[in-house]
Amino acid sequence: MKKKKMSSISARLNLWYTVLVGFISACLIFSVVTAARMADTAEAQQNLIRSVERNIDEIEVENGLLDIESDFAYRNGEIYAIVFSDDGKILGGEYPEGVRTDIPLEAERFDKFESYYVYDTKVEFTKYDYKINGETGEIISSEVEGADYYVPFEGNMDFYGEDCEISCGEAFRIAVNKSGLDKASIDIINVKNYEYNDDPVYEVEFYSTQKAFDDIWVRGVVKAVDAGGMWTVLARLSVVLLPLLMLVCSLVGHFITKRALHPVRYLRDAVEKIHSGKDLTERVTINDSDPLISSLANNFNEMFGRLQLSFESERQFSGDVSHELRTPTAVILAECEYQLSREELDEEDREGFEDIQKQAESMKKLISQLLEMTKIEQGAIQLDFESEDFSTLINAVCDDAESLDSKSITLKRNIDEGVRMNMDVMLMTRLVSNLLSNAYRYGREKGNIAVSLKKTENRICFSVSDDGEGIAKEHADKIWNRFYRIDKSRSREDGCSGLGLPMVKQIAQLHGGEVSLKSELGRGSTFTVEFSI
Repeated sequence: MKKKKMSSISARLNLWYTVLVGFISACLIFSVVTAARMADTAEAQQNLIRSVERNIDEIEVENGLLDIESDFAYRNGEIYAIVFSDDGKILGGEYPEGVRTDIPLEAERFDKFESYYVYDTKVEFTKYDYKINGETGEIISSEVEGADYYVPFEGNMDFYGEDCEISCGEAFRIAVNKSGLDKASIDIINVKNYEYNDDPVYEVEFYSTQKAFDDIWVRGVVKAVDAGGMWTVLARLSVVLLPLLMLVCSLVGHFITKRALHPVRYLRDAVEKIHSGKDLTERVTINDSDPLISSLANNFNEMFGRLQLSFESERQFSGDVSHELRTPTAVILAECEYQLSREELDEEDREGFEDIQKQAESMKKLISQLLEMTKIEQGAIQLDFESEDFSTLINAVCDDAESLDSKSITLKRNIDEGVRMNMDVMLMTRLVSNLLSNAYRYGREKGNIAVSLKKTENRICFSVSDDGEGIAKEHADKIWNRFYRIDKSRSREDGCSGLGLPMVKQIAQLHGGEVSLKSELGRGSTFTVEFSI
């Protein structure tokens, strides 16, 4: 057979997205290269350095405390300024979004990192400015700031200012003593005398190579695209064009994906529909030339065909066997009833017929449950859904269970009143009855059973809890299987058929509900059924 030459879905998707991404990347690269050529890097560097150097003048130590004045520009247009301590901790400012924060500090470094220019400078507090009262020698204020250069003072320090009680030299010594610096490391820059608030004042400025305060760093950051005028124009233009480009890409990508994955979605929907168990006769039909999808659909169809045959055979067998067993069971029960009615029957024979009758009754109950389950699976039961009071139904079943209790179990109810639900009353009664009888059967003597019904905005939650034996983890998933019994010998004595819980799950699913179990061995079990409203 001649094979057709076709491309797979993955190849088509790869081709389309490769072309699309390549086109977008080419456009972005072209835009970046064009803008980079037009950007004036030298002007960006000068603007950044000037902005940082102006900010340095706004940093000083005043009266022993670091003072970043209000004129410090943490943001100057697109230029960001960040202040660091000598150990690299941020004291003020913040990075623009997207810039690296792990770039080490380096004095007088101007460099480009990815799409940002970074300039670092270090402020060394070497220039000291003291204002001292000329009458009392009291220090009025002190400031320390950075100094790139200075001119040493060559004047006489022995003069007395007007109305001053101390000399200029004494004022200098007071300032040096207060600073704690070594006098040998100090060069006087300037000494002034003036009147302030009617008090004579000496202002002493000096430079020291000895540091009394830790250095401070200032880092300037600016995005490269924002450094030059043309780059700014391009950025503003991108604000308009980029969303439009993304919208076009989104629409085109959606169209491509939808077209390419349409057979996969169809296959998924068909498989999910069949998997739900509503119609095992459904088959997957793919009108697509892709060999991978066609082969996958054929494999699914063959698998579902085998499953359908298996399920139908199982259901048919269960129904046939149940029908065939009803007649001999009825005959056995009738014969037992007749024999037990005879007065001349001796005691030993009577006990034998009573045992046969008991086992036959259990078989009759089992056949009845099996037939009912088979009818539900085959859709032979006509469901009668009506809006009924679920609270009243549960209370009625609880009343019946309490009247038949032989273990002195306390039944606690936490049932919201007036909870209505669209349901088949007969099946829902069976669901509640099965869970409650299961709790009584495996609950401990003089124990407790709790029945709860709660309604929320979109859920109805019904649960039955007991404090009995509990169920081990290895059995938790298997109890929903037909005829599965944890303790087969005890279950047989209690009349348990192993069909109660599977029927609960089946009825819950017919009503759009889900059944779950929480159990701890030796502590009891909680069965919960949740219905969507």
